[in-house]
Amino acid sequence: MVTRPKRIYVSGPMTGLPDHNFPAFHAAAARLREARYEVIDPAENFGGRTDLPRETYLRADVILVAQCDAIAMLPGWQESRGAKLEYLLARELNMPALDAETLQPLENPPVPAVSLHQLKLVTDAPGETVLAEAIRITDGSRQADYGHPRDDFARTALMWTGILAGKLRDGAEITAAEVPLCMIAVKLARQSHRHKRDNLVDIAGYSRTAAMVAGEE
Repeated sequence: MVTRPKRIYVSGPMTGLPDHNFPAFHAAAARLREARYEVIDPAENFGGRTDLPRETYLRADVILVAQCDAIAMLPGWQESRGAKLEYLLARELNMPALDAETLQPLENPPVPAVSLHQLKLVTDAPGETVLAEAIRITDGSRQADYGHPRDDFARTALMWTGILAGKLRDGAEITAAEVPLCMIAVKLARQSHRHKRDNLVDIAGYSRTAAMVAGEE
């Protein structure tokens, strides 16, 4: 006999969505409460504030997930770093996963490629080439931390324009496309002083982000 869960955690994407996707969270919480479940809606945490450090929300969410009996997934959750972490934690805790819209068990729930106990922490992937490392970094943590290169470099360009204003032609501005070229020059200067693998990885990474800014990738 399957025990009906009592407390359910609502999980889904927030970052980059209108109103942080709070309306979808609140609607799912209302459906679940109407069905007589106790609900943890992370959009209600901290009084709905959205200006706190990401790790503050993450710490609270991990604790709350562990206190629930099931997790309900909103559409788009598989594209969310936080929701995927919550899903993985729920699986590790042997929780059922529901569709937050239908309140039915998640159809064909994805199986993580690796369980938490199988994770290995390494500083460098054995045998990984400079180019492969650059692609991994520019696709993963760097883009998550800094945003798309077009946006990141545009912000940098504005700052460089202010710093270099006295040396620019009247009305001239530094563009986002020029930022990675300048950064490559910085890395080339460092590499000419002394070889360091990080310089080569960064040069490859900035070359790729230059292509991304140009819309070629």
